[in-house]
Amino acid sequence: MDVVGEGLDLALRVRPPPLQDSDLVLRTLAERRQCLVAAPELLQRLGQPGGPMDLSAWPSLDMGGLQETHRWVLHGPDAVRAEVRHQPRLVTQSMLALRDAALLGAGVVQLPSMFVREDLRSGTLVQVLPGWEPRSEIIHAVYASRRGQLPAVRALLDHLAQSFRTLSEE
Repeated sequence: MDVVGEGLDLALRVRPPPLQDSDLVLRTLAERRQCLVAAPELLQRLGQPGGPMDLSAWPSLDMGGLQETHRWVLHGPDAVRAEVRHQPRLVTQSMLALRDAALLGAGVVQLPSMFVREDLRSGTLVQVLPGWEPRSEIIHAVYASRRGQLPAVRALLDHLAQSFRTLSEE
């Protein structure tokens, strides 16, 4: 997306750090932590994985396209890093569809922690391999310049920053 070329006031983006240098002004709104989750019934049926590499043989779900290589990069105790390649039974661009499939016991999925927070609290989803986490992402707003910024855009940015701060604290 070309913020300047398309004449946009601002754009919201989510991506892993580090953020690329740009001529755009960037305002970080929140860190979006990720986690691996599954329905408790799946873990009851398959048992607890002994480590990240065990997950390569488990049923999985993933975001993306069909032609992509599907992998989870997990960071564990003592800064150990594990790359787990998997063959998802469902690939989609919809986090909602992935969450729903996980709730039905279709497989393990990586989703933003804030997206599955209530499911984890209620026990309808459980974290897989606690202590091993996918890389966090940064939610940020980008815009062309502070100069000439409309008051409504500035107010929206302030509101988004406060809202994400509240979400992160819950």
